[in-house]
Amino acid sequence: MITEERAAWAIPQAGWIHDYCKWAMRQTTAPLAYHLLYGMSVLGATNPISFGHRYAGDLYGNFYGLAVGRSGEDQKSSALGLARRILYEVDPILIGAMPGSSEGMIDELAARPRQTIFYSEFGAFLAKAQKKGSYFEPMKALLTDLWDCSPQSRAKAGNKVIRCDTPRLSIAAACSIPYLEAHTEPHDLTGGFLGRWAIMLAHRERTNPDPTGDIEGLSDLIEAIRYRAGLDEVAPCLGLSDGARERWSDWFYELDRRKLPKLIAGTRTRAPAIARKAAMLYAWDWGDALQGEPWQINEQHIEYGVRFTELHLASVISLAERLAEHPDALLRRQVLTKIPEGATMSLGQIMLATKLRKRTLMEILSGLVIEGTLTMDQFAGGGEADQIYTHECRPG
Repeated sequence: MITEERAAWAIPQAGWIHDYCKWAMRQTTAPLAYHLLYGMSVLGATNPISFGHRYAGDLYGNFYGLAVGRSGEDQKSSALGLARRILYEVDPILIGAMPGSSEGMIDELAARPRQTIFYSEFGAFLAKAQKKGSYFEPMKALLTDLWDCSPQSRAKAGNKVIRCDTPRLSIAAACSIPYLEAHTEPHDLTGGFLGRWAIMLAHRERTNPDPTGDIEGLSDLIEAIRYRAGLDEVAPCLGLSDGARERWSDWFYELDRRKLPKLIAGTRTRAPAIARKAAMLYAWDWGDALQGEPWQINEQHIEYGVRFTELHLASVISLAERLAEHPDALLRRQVLTKIPEGATMSLGQIMLATKLRKRTLMEILSGLVIEGTLTMDQFAGGGEADQIYTHECRPG
């Protein structure tokens, strides 16, 4: 869980991200971590196709960001809407729409290689993609490729081929915790699809009885990023400076030695790529890549890229504690959350609380009794309706 204080640690003292976060905090009480994430999404949407550097292949400046929090309470959509407003004012052509199929996505990118999709409830996508045979199932694989900016093509009738050789797709999304719990497993956060996303888990801390929408500084934010969005080319990045290389090596090896929960140990292999993308975006923010001369990622870029990624790592660790290892484990936890430790409930009460089918529920309860987590007693009469279950207290 990312606190306001911790999020502030990853925000530079000057630059576009600093000014954006300061402005966004006056518009809504959504967590600061969300504003940082979505500010980075705007930077990812406004760099040219040539913006990138060599890191385990070619790494480009597009960006996938996912804010996770409670439905309604944490104002994810409000924070997302601020970033969308900025980008719309800069150039509405940069904003794309999520097509209903992978073929449609390729067609969209062939027409507009650089675009950003805003998803205010990404859980709906995850739910659809989980259904076997749905159009959204292959979309997860395609979006994974597009994070890497891999060329895409598809065949159409009449031997016509639709191609996009330089796709630069960014995504800014929000997802409620229940949706993420229901439609993902821990390995989703470490490998494959969500392993490539920068994830921020936070809860709202600030209150404001009258968030009227202070526009002070808005025009400056728009103009600063509009200039960047209008650039078609930038000079090449020559990699890391000496100071950046030293800071990077220190963090990389420390991360490699770090003990992470077993379920998300794979996160360490994905985190460096997120950190390098973030470092590039800070360079884009501070103008180092805008001077017309070959440039390097310096120590400050790496420092704040690392800080941003540490927020991501903390979020993934927190989320992994809430996600089940497999569907059966999810159902097991769903039952146990309805029976607090030390509490006793009848079979009927558990059925009402969980909304599970009787056959499924009985299988779960039987397993919990066998392992000793629950004990089962039965009133005189012997019918199933007379069964009661107690959630045994753990020692200590």
